Amino acid sequence: MKTSALYEIHKSLGATFAETHGWEMPAQFGDTVTEHLNVRKGSGIIDLSHRGKLRISGKDRATFLQKILSQDINKIKPLTGAYSTLLDVKGKMLAYMCIYCDDDSFFIDLEPGLAEKALQIFNRFLFREDVTIEDVTEKYGLLSIQGPLSKQVLDKVFQTEISDMPECAHITLNINAVSCKIVRTSYTGEEGYNIYVPWEDMPTVWNFIFEAGLEHQITPFGLEAFETLRIEAGIPLYSADMDEHTIPVEANLDKAISYDKGCYIGQETIARIKFRGHVNKTLTGFLLKEDIVPKKGDRVIGIIDNTEHEIGIITSSCFSPTFNRPIAMGYIRIAHNKPGEPVFIEMDSKRLSATVTNLPFYQRT
Repeated sequence: MKTSALYEIHKSLGATFAETHGWEMPAQFGDTVTEHLNVRKGSGIIDLSHRGKLRISGKDRATFLQKILSQDINKIKPLTGAYSTLLDVKGKMLAYMCIYCDDDSFFIDLEPGLAEKALQIFNRFLFREDVTIEDVTEKYGLLSIQGPLSKQVLDKVFQTEISDMPECAHITLNINAVSCKIVRTSYTGEEGYNIYVPWEDMPTVWNFIFEAGLEHQITPFGLEAFETLRIEAGIPLYSADMDEHTIPVEANLDKAISYDKGCYIGQETIARIKFRGHVNKTLTGFLLKEDIVPKKGDRVIGIIDNTEHEIGIITSSCFSPTFNRPIAMGYIRIAHNKPGEPVFIEMDSKRLSATVTNLPFYQRT
């Protein structure tokens, strides 16, 4: 099983580990709820080195990606980035990613376990183009600082005020003489920054950030708190809330799609949905009335003409530390996606009462 370059540091901090996509990563550092609330009120740092990373270079790189991905690659300029999807011919999602444009290449960040899959698909469509695709997942570690004080932490790290950046914008700066890519991104509903670090320099950078961030209450958090934070923020996760059977519009991923770029794989289905109709289901939120957390795969039941019908399914759920109640995400038929509509969630041996609610549950304004 693979481990992060920070494995020994995590152990020394009392981390409990869990297996995820072939990696052994910190699940928690003592108490998930405390870690969650620390991110909400201050700043937290998490090791996400198991996320997939690809670098695409060569003079034909933009043309190559433009004909494959759902995003308009020609609009992504150096120091900017954008979300995109990789679709099959029927418009179903094979991968979800963020693309960062550098002067001589594109750097692609994918959810854990997707780098090898995306690499194989890209190579399948590569013919005579001058394009080189490299899996750099284990060349670069990834630290993410999340929370309302995350920018103050970075200002302290660099001893200067970092300019405000839009989502997916990035800069390259040195941290203790180590060149790092800093990206504005949030997984939690809070302000956040990803920091891509050469693998061998991860311990040096972690220690430097951790020491600089102490005055801003920086604390480590693991994947369990990451999960509750991202569910509160209504952020779908590939392999949990979406997969190869999901059309990106169903998962509210319009930000990953260009509707005017022209042809790409799956474009015909996406255009038909946009201009001639709609999807039959959509990702939404559910507020539970009982103190019981449903699980992935539980059915959502609605009342239609005084008769019960299955109208949806749960994909992610947790007990929310912020709202002190169970919450869930899942798909529901478009006709029933009305905030406040009462539904039931059918578990193996129990029926729970819930109401439909808009996503996200939480977002700092």
